Amino acid sequence: MTELVVDPVTRIEGHLGIKMVTKDVETKIGTWKVVDEAYSLTNLFRGFEIILKGRDPRDAFYITQRICGVCPAAHAEASIQALDQAFDAKPTPTAVLIRNIIQGAYYVYDHLIHTYLLVGPEIGIVCKYPPMVPPVLGKSGIEKLGLGSSYAKCVSVQRIANEIVALWGGKFPHHMSEYPGGVTVKPTLDRIAKTIEKAMAVWDFCAHVAMKDLEAIKENNEVFGEKVSEITGLNFRGLQDVGANYGNFLSFGLFPDHEDYDNWWKIQEGEAGYREKAVIKAGAWMNGNLKPLERDKITEDVKYARYDDSISGKRPWEYEMTVDLVKKDKPGAYAWMKAPRYDGQVMEVGPMARMMVTFGERWKFDVTNPITGETITVDWEVMNPKGSVIDRVASRIIQALWFTAKVIEWAIELKGYASGDIVNREKIPDYKFVPEKGEGWGLWEAPRGALLHYVKVKNKVIENYQCVVPSTWNLGPRDDQGRPSAVEKSLEGCPLPPLSVPEICSAVWGEDWGKALTETLTPLGLAELNMEPANDGNKYNVSLALAVVRSFDPCIACGTHTIQIKLR
Repeated sequence: MTELVVDPVTRIEGHLGIKMVTKDVETKIGTWKVVDEAYSLTNLFRGFEIILKGRDPRDAFYITQRICGVCPAAHAEASIQALDQAFDAKPTPTAVLIRNIIQGAYYVYDHLIHTYLLVGPEIGIVCKYPPMVPPVLGKSGIEKLGLGSSYAKCVSVQRIANEIVALWGGKFPHHMSEYPGGVTVKPTLDRIAKTIEKAMAVWDFCAHVAMKDLEAIKENNEVFGEKVSEITGLNFRGLQDVGANYGNFLSFGLFPDHEDYDNWWKIQEGEAGYREKAVIKAGAWMNGNLKPLERDKITEDVKYARYDDSISGKRPWEYEMTVDLVKKDKPGAYAWMKAPRYDGQVMEVGPMARMMVTFGERWKFDVTNPITGETITVDWEVMNPKGSVIDRVASRIIQALWFTAKVIEWAIELKGYASGDIVNREKIPDYKFVPEKGEGWGLWEAPRGALLHYVKVKNKVIENYQCVVPSTWNLGPRDDQGRPSAVEKSLEGCPLPPLSVPEICSAVWGEDWGKALTETLTPLGLAELNMEPANDGNKYNVSLALAVVRSFDPCIACGTHTIQIKLR
């Protein structure tokens, strides 16, 4: 039995290792190793739930943002919505618009930076698309070869998206302007104008660069699949054939309607629903059917996680996390993340899940710039209904375009509230009110997927706080029934060829592309990029396996936070 471990997995947030056990597949061309079983090694422990106990509940908005420096805004929103409910203070329409602008701009930054800087390099290389390859030859390489042209533009554009967050949040990361019942920033015409100006620059990139990059990758992926099939004898269509799991997708919904927040609020109270008036719908896509989201169907298994078995199968709010529940030496456990389940099923969360729940298996709609009237028609037919690398990449690029248009739309709508409409509920005008007791659920979508924050207030302090974050859904360990998580399942069947990146690219695209990569990678010490040693003494190329893992945009920092160090 051949085993190999990639640890750490780079170009992600946090510390992750992936263990892969292989099997041999024989074709008329030869024998190839593919992944038979995979294990997600999340080797850190998060103690934020314990840290928050006994604190003023209003601290949660600020402290939980420190869970992660990449996705603090999402934790802020999930936390503030839980506090809204605990304080019995629904946000005002003005506040909802401002919150949507903050979150929308943040989303665009996150999706673009992931697409181009994290998962993009492998895709650009295997699909022979120079604009998505890192600009390793600098400005001259961009000018002469287009090498990294889109990558470099993305670095500039994502900064502009962050500036929109800072306009309304005071700074980024870790913005400061939300409060139970609303926000603490007013919609001035100056802020609105600057938001529109900056969003227009982001729109230009999304509409005229990112969408074209997606089409180019789709076309080249078809050739990539055909060539790999010829070379290996495997039945391989392309990036749609790596990264599939169970076909179950979960979304909590995103961007509520500012004029009908009651429609959004019902889910928090435990009612089943779809959040129909939100931009992104809530629900569970299972076996090709959409079912309403039900808060109380969320549970967590811990058989293979380093926690006491007494909490396994429970809803997160049915127990309090304490140090006594941590079992770092638990036999058979291989992860610090738990294994969340919805209605007992393994679910994928994230950008593809949002699109599946909102549109089904064909994402066809028009995105119009509210200022110029320019319209981009989106028409993406899902290439693998059980999930794939290319479908996840497509969903991020499409959402970046769509959400940029929504930010402009919300900013225009906000002009009508710039005359002094309230930004926080009247019950807490002096910002001193804290309830004696309360309970709240924040069900939001981080860019990486479904995010739950739960708070219980007693005697005006936090008695219990729980977070169930996207990467625990996707990258957790096996559950109590032994079923792999979404990522573990998605790695099964992934090819691990004994060929270097330049060798593969030469075989697929010709000697010129392979030679160019060799000449570029060798001086950087990357001649054996993604070649990992196995216990059989050989090295195997894990480029596709890493593309699968990175297509989920792992954020291990969200799921875990303390590491045990052994000094030798």
